[in-house]
Amino acid sequence: MKIAIAQINTKVGDIKGNAAKVKKYMSRAYREKVDLVIFPELALSGYPPLDLMMNQDFISANLEELEKLAKATWHPACIIGFIDLNPSAKGKPLLNSAAFLHKGKIVAKRSKTLLPTYDVFDESRFFEPSTKNQPVEFQRKKIAITVCEDLLGEMEVYEKRKLYRVSLIKSFSKSRPDLIINISASPYWQGKDAERKKILSKTASKVSAPLIYVNSVGANDEIIFDGNSFAVSSNGKIVFEAESFRENLVCFDLAELGRSKEETKSDKTAPESEIVEALTLGIRDFFIKQGFSRAVVGISGGIDSAVCAAIAARALGAENVIGVLMPSKYTSKETKEDAEKLCHNLGIRKSIIPISAMHKVFDEALFGEKKKEISVPQQNIQARVRGNIIMALANKNGWLPLAAGNKSEIAVGYSTLYGDTAGALAPISDVLKTQIYKIAAFLNRERELIPKTIITRPPTAELKPDQRDEDELGSYEILDKIIRQYVEENKTAEDIIAGGIPRKTVYSVIKRIEGSEYKRKQIPLGLKISKKSFGLGRRMPIVKDISFTFKKQ
Repeated sequence: MKIAIAQINTKVGDIKGNAAKVKKYMSRAYREKVDLVIFPELALSGYPPLDLMMNQDFISANLEELEKLAKATWHPACIIGFIDLNPSAKGKPLLNSAAFLHKGKIVAKRSKTLLPTYDVFDESRFFEPSTKNQPVEFQRKKIAITVCEDLLGEMEVYEKRKLYRVSLIKSFSKSRPDLIINISASPYWQGKDAERKKILSKTASKVSAPLIYVNSVGANDEIIFDGNSFAVSSNGKIVFEAESFRENLVCFDLAELGRSKEETKSDKTAPESEIVEALTLGIRDFFIKQGFSRAVVGISGGIDSAVCAAIAARALGAENVIGVLMPSKYTSKETKEDAEKLCHNLGIRKSIIPISAMHKVFDEALFGEKKKEISVPQQNIQARVRGNIIMALANKNGWLPLAAGNKSEIAVGYSTLYGDTAGALAPISDVLKTQIYKIAAFLNRERELIPKTIITRPPTAELKPDQRDEDELGSYEILDKIIRQYVEENKTAEDIIAGGIPRKTVYSVIKRIEGSEYKRKQIPLGLKISKKSFGLGRRMPIVKDISFTFKKQ
């Protein structure tokens, strides 16, 4: 049996467009003399459809397109994810399902058993879990068709606690399938590919059956899908792999998934390379799927806007990125030179709009006579003037504005609402400051895109004389350690203190993190690249008391 993994990029709600892409890949598989083509989870509807699933027209359109697709499917056969109606009157009205199409018919349907309700997932809100899953017979082979979490639910999260009482894998000891297929829409975070391979290799070895994993690729809103589909031999060895962050059709014979002796060698890349690929895809899809082509970003002369602009140029083409330099009276000569050099190195369009005159009008109208000390509200006015300029240019020209805040500063509220947070997308909002520097070095590996002086100069907002970020935030190394442990690893304050960071520092940072939630609720959508990002996957109340966190004061 010749099989094809069809790793495709779908758009939520574009049911006809998604079906057209499926047909295109079916035609390619036909030319390769494939017997069975496998597509990802909810490939017809796109993932995640969220509350579109409350729209009956959306559900009906997905079912109608499935019927049309079935009638057009003769050879090769096809497995594809879609939204089905739950025939039972009890429970939720929908099922997250896979359809087996062959000879003009829907031969079989299988539905998802384990419905994730953690991080960015909320599937039990819409779907009813399946209670049984029998293999489908095709070409004298028993094929177990599973959906994403049905197998990936074995992944341990939340401090090694299992999320499900049910294990679909145990049922395979009775049904003894000849092949296990898992169609998936598994969002990316750094390092997740290795975890998937570990879990599914263990599953194939345990059941003693080859396993094929087919993941989505592309980005919808803040969620990025990395692809990285693969096939595993019956003794747990990775035999075939699809590309990362790209659409791919991988064809092979089932016989090649026997008890393979040698595992294919994955092309291991640096973590920064993986993050850059993810952010590039995230930006590109955010623009293309909405019908936009050009981005505008404020170029401050600092490392955050430099990295943001560099990845945007990579995603959209340098000719489609406009860098706006908005110097104030506090902007140093070196900063101006670095900002201009960055635009030149990247090949992006440059626009210079000084803000000193505009800032002076606001300052005199709101604050009156000059004082020696420049207050925080006075500093924020500069950021808001810049935000107004960026938004005005975007509105005038039909561009989408990018906000260049990083995760470290967003975590503790070191940003200005309606100023540097203004934008349609915040591409690096899930990237810690220490990671930003590593990414900058990676981007410069072949030639200098980001001027070295931007990388080596101490970070500063330049909203007042002699300002340094770390004077107000402390060491970014320590700040990022606390954020990583508290936000991404869900550790307590006492856990972090036990690791050697002073209690006063830990308490101060945690208070700032939790006290800045009102800001984070108002910043642009960010691209998720960590296990726990701010946004959809971290649903925290704004109004709360966290005194329980602090054991000693």
